[in-house]
Amino acid sequence: MTTVRTRFAPSPTGMLHIGGFRSALYAWLLARHHGGEFLLRIEDTDRERKVEGAIQGILDCFEWFGLDIDEGPTKEELAQIDEDVTLSSTVGQGDFGPYIQSLRLKRYQEVCSQLIESGHAYRCDCAPEMLDQEREAQKAAKQQVGYGGRCRDRNVSADTPHVVRFKMPENPELVLQDGIRGEITWESIPLKDPIIVKSDGFPTYHLAVVVDDYDMKISHAMRGEEWIPSTPLHLLLYNALGWEPPIYCHLPVVLGTDGKKLSKRHGSTAWDSFKDQGYLPEAVVNFVARIGWSPGDGCDEEIFSLKEMAERFSLEKVNPSSGVFDYDKLQWMNGLAIRALSFEEFTKRVNPFLEKEGIKLSPEQWALIGPHIQERTKVLTEVAPQLECLVTDSLEREIDQMLSKKVDAELAKKILTSEKEALSVLETFDVEHIEPAVKALAQTLEVKAGALFLPLRIATLGKKATPPLFESLQVIGKEVTVKRIEDAILEL
Repeated sequence: MTTVRTRFAPSPTGMLHIGGFRSALYAWLLARHHGGEFLLRIEDTDRERKVEGAIQGILDCFEWFGLDIDEGPTKEELAQIDEDVTLSSTVGQGDFGPYIQSLRLKRYQEVCSQLIESGHAYRCDCAPEMLDQEREAQKAAKQQVGYGGRCRDRNVSADTPHVVRFKMPENPELVLQDGIRGEITWESIPLKDPIIVKSDGFPTYHLAVVVDDYDMKISHAMRGEEWIPSTPLHLLLYNALGWEPPIYCHLPVVLGTDGKKLSKRHGSTAWDSFKDQGYLPEAVVNFVARIGWSPGDGCDEEIFSLKEMAERFSLEKVNPSSGVFDYDKLQWMNGLAIRALSFEEFTKRVNPFLEKEGIKLSPEQWALIGPHIQERTKVLTEVAPQLECLVTDSLEREIDQMLSKKVDAELAKKILTSEKEALSVLETFDVEHIEPAVKALAQTLEVKAGALFLPLRIATLGKKATPPLFESLQVIGKEVTVKRIEDAILEL
């Protein structure tokens, strides 16, 4: 096999979403599996839809997920399109730049002239109003809608405002060996001389992507299946230019659990939303990789490193059928990834979320309670709410949850009073002394030990779902514990 060179070529029209990231990930994995190169190219010819900060967002996405880039735009290139970004050390190398389409106009014009000279393209100066009338007439006659070819043989002057159209051959039959789907054939192509260069001199996507992939020696083009209808035009452009096309690998769409294409109605799908919601990059990258790819039979591992994933990756293991993005499964996988972290690394990852919510524990307090939190956390945003009851000055209690058929208000007061007395006399206030002191009250009060815990938990921590009870009491200390029990008794 020749050197595998793959690319991710996003348009800077907003934050990168999961579908686009999966295309980038598969392209990266394929390049790394074969020891090839992965490059980033910015396709910014759609100037009206360009969003400020989108390129920085793409670079930040790759950095967060740990995907290194072998070739891509330089800081000087980005400055030319008024982008001031922070670049990682792996971006900005390569011999095939510029890696920004708006800086490659001269090259597209050269190729366009070549196509015109060879008779594969022509200039068209038809007015928009005339084209609208033509389309309406075609619709009325129930004909295929498209350009009728008025300028095919008119030899429109280059000095006249114009677009450039590709001259479609009659009834071309095309065959594509897709890297994922196998053979795809077209016996008829519903295109009528599409525009390849717009009136402002900018190429359409179709011409630009063909020229860029050829110039940058791309061996495999990973993209969504929605581009399959455009593939005949791309193949015809390659044929007209006498170039060899890359291996196209059309990925299936990502669906929501309702079987419809993943969109905002299923929840946020932008990469940075997962970061903000407390997902780990290693969990998200593993989950996204599995939407259409399988590591193979006999593999029980759930979380792979990027290196392990690249070693196992192949196009043969990519399923051409649509995959489902299930948020519940992602959360479950994220919990696995959190528990797989060392406690030191878990602390590092969760600290920004605690700082954001103003949660402050001493190193000793965190060392006591943190390991228990790690075991029950699915997303990092869950940690601060769990710890809030330990640091708040105004505890709100779910008093009604304290009471049941077996424990009425009078018995609850009796239990809490006994617990307050038992705990207030402890000289050493830690788990080893707190737990037996509370359990010893069961015989005195003639209740089961379990009946002692819920009133104490709600009195001191406010609700039923909290961090471990006795570790929490050690964290808040004896004085606060006793005061909270006293306040709870007054509420009953």
